[in-house]
Amino acid sequence: MLAKITVELDGQVVGVVERELSGAAAAIEEDIRRLHQRTGRIMLEPALQQIADQTHAPCCCGHTMKNCGRRAIGVHSTFGEIPVERRRYRCLKCGHEAYPADAQYCCGHHHLTRPLAQRICQLATVEHFTRLPGLVAAQHGVTLCHETIWDLVHEVGTAADERRQAEAKPAMQRRIAPPAERPAPKTIYVTCDGIMYCTNLTEPHPDDPARQRLTWQQMKVGCVYWQDEKERWHKQMTWGRESPEEFGAALWRLACQCGYQQAQETIFAADGGSWCWDIHARYFGEATGILDWYHASEHVWDAAKQVAPLDSKAWANAAIDQLRAGGGAALLTWLKSSPAACSDSARAAREELINYIATKVDLMNYPDCRGHGWQIGTGMVESTCKQLVGIRLKGPGMHWSEKGALAVTALRAIDFNGKWNSYWNTLILSA
Repeated sequence: MLAKITVELDGQVVGVVERELSGAAAAIEEDIRRLHQRTGRIMLEPALQQIADQTHAPCCCGHTMKNCGRRAIGVHSTFGEIPVERRRYRCLKCGHEAYPADAQYCCGHHHLTRPLAQRICQLATVEHFTRLPGLVAAQHGVTLCHETIWDLVHEVGTAADERRQAEAKPAMQRRIAPPAERPAPKTIYVTCDGIMYCTNLTEPHPDDPARQRLTWQQMKVGCVYWQDEKERWHKQMTWGRESPEEFGAALWRLACQCGYQQAQETIFAADGGSWCWDIHARYFGEATGILDWYHASEHVWDAAKQVAPLDSKAWANAAIDQLRAGGGAALLTWLKSSPAACSDSARAAREELINYIATKVDLMNYPDCRGHGWQIGTGMVESTCKQLVGIRLKGPGMHWSEKGALAVTALRAIDFNGKWNSYWNTLILSA
């Protein structure tokens, strides 16, 4: 079977592509894909050249720059490499040189079209960087080195992280809330947590100070989630490495976009991390605070091993029954009225649990929460931490620079939040 494609532009034939299609179905499909690639290159080359020819001379130092002739460039696209000749301009006063046409078809200073750059960045959110050159070559017939891909992902992801922080600053300084982007749900949950990942930084090994080991850092993750009228769950997420105050502003801004200020019931849930509750106090003080049930239960079980080592299961179950039936207040009363412990370690464990419950008793009103039908666990943000950071940043042997970790996490969050196309439509990179 002979396939023949005649390409016409403005009524003129600019190319003919032919290919014999034979063999198994997979081979035929691959041949058709190559036809598509070749046809795309034939059409794209004159289109890019026309854009280059129609670009006007730029100005510099108040004067039109001098045309210094043409320079050829290979622009990488989703159809392969496209040759383009564009004009080079020079300022006669300061000597600055410019290729203004590049800004029309290149993504920033990278000699890549925006559609190809977008696909590379999306691949980088799920694939190890060592595999990306091969995947890009197989999918688009473009040969790019590891450093080119790394530089692109860093720049695009860093721009996303910087935009997030810039948009959060008004919320931190003046509590200026953005408008809601969707109808407000009846009940909305806000939660945050941290997840550790390995960095490129080193520190002396505690067992052998003469050796160095890689250090781990925490990525903060925030999550806003709710149910719609059909009881389907939705969530939006944010990320950050900045201070709790700055990260809280970004989380508050995200919550407002999701309808937090218009919702009838607002819930803030977290585990025992003090920075999480600092965010609650500063930005979400009006929301009902809920300490993660499983985190509280864990403290009870840890105390039970010391307070009643011979029958820790029975003691822990009795304590958790109090917590389930009457919340933190009931557990606190039960602990204070229970028989005195025998050993010093048992007494210390019991006092430690009492102090822990006493500082968080207002966050442990679980019977009332269940009565309202609210969730009392933080499984949503824990799964979000794994989805956003753990799966991509914590692979075998992976260690990250600060810039790289933030860039890749930013791109993953934009994708998961369903804002991938809108982000790229507004992205501006320096040429």
